[in-house]
Amino acid sequence: MTPDQVRATYDESYARRYDASFLLNPSHGFRDKTLLELFLLRMLTLQADSWLDVACGTGFFLRHGRGNPSLRCTGLDLSPAMLVRAREANPEARFIEGDFLASHPELEGRFALTTCMWGAYGLQESVEHIARLVENLVRWTCPGGTVFMPVFDPAGFVTLQAEGRLMKVVTLRAPDGTRWSYREPDGKLHEDVLAPPLDVMRAMFEPAFDSVDLRPYPDTPMAALIARGRRVPGG
Repeated sequence: MTPDQVRATYDESYARRYDASFLLNPSHGFRDKTLLELFLLRMLTLQADSWLDVACGTGFFLRHGRGNPSLRCTGLDLSPAMLVRAREANPEARFIEGDFLASHPELEGRFALTTCMWGAYGLQESVEHIARLVENLVRWTCPGGTVFMPVFDPAGFVTLQAEGRLMKVVTLRAPDGTRWSYREPDGKLHEDVLAPPLDVMRAMFEPAFDSVDLRPYPDTPMAALIARGRRVPGG
């Protein structure tokens, strides 16, 4: 999806129903996934003093995921409509309207925890764009810091399809599950969402971190990618 397509999709009506339709929806394991991610975020924020949520959307995770009440929070998102909701939910946080593929030098090396939630990385036009996003996530994380990014497991999509359990609104565009589309009831289409294999996603982070863990989600074709110990640039 191009930036203009993202803005058109994530409009005011979408922002208004987003939390209920996705984050808190009990169907398809959405709410269970959200609860698991909130648990992980609370653990990750306990020792952090700063948190950047990239593609922060409505600010739901910034509001509910803090294990440390003194945490300084920043959100970055492309959609003005989603940011209106985020600011309402997190009046103490700083929000930036912008593309996460842009450099944003003011963010470099500032955050103990950097996150990119709910598969926003997959809405890119190429794997090269995903790699550019990962480079930014690394740059924006301070030395010793952590990146948490839930990632799609394409093999999980293939398994669900073989078992007849793939959501009817999901269509695999590649036999190996690395491209898929999602059509919502109101007709909005997330077309050709990218899902590089898990080992490819891990390899993007490994050069910059001491450890990169992948934790599969139960009954959901996703895994929690947690990269710890951001290495000192040039070290």
